[in-house]
Amino acid sequence: MAIRSKNDLKPDTTTAEPSSERTFRSNPEIEKKIDIHIAANAGDFEFYSRLVKESPDRAIRTLIHKDQQKYEQDMKLVSKQLPGAKEFYQKQAPEVQQRIDRNLTGVNPYFHDKAFVGEVLREMDRQNRRTLAAGLTAPALSPTPAAAMSAG
Repeated sequence: MAIRSKNDLKPDTTTAEPSSERTFRSNPEIEKKIDIHIAANAGDFEFYSRLVKESPDRAIRTLIHKDQQKYEQDMKLVSKQLPGAKEFYQKQAPEVQQRIDRNLTGVNPYFHDKAFVGEVLREMDRQNRRTLAAGLTAPALSPTPAAAMSAG
């Protein structure tokens, strides 16, 4: 069997021309919310429309600034959670610490604290669910057949 290169096309193979206009997905529920917001804030819509047309670079920076403000809000909460997360992390077995560290590999340093708190919260949830599941299987907590039958 001969190896075909990318440039070898079969005679019946047609290549589709790439669309010159980019299409975006549209979620009707979100579009409806946006339309309601625009109706309530017509001045904002006009401002952003003019900003995009007259100063695209400034429009990009404005959008990124909104993302940066959200990041700062998130970091206010993370800074409150971080000491407790570090304390929880230090009390864990080495294999749990390794799992958390492994999940944080490749995380941008800018987002490291937020990702660390998220991983610690996931680990706490995992341990709480394991404890809860073990407790529910204990004979004293298992439902009686009569209680199970009356529930359904």
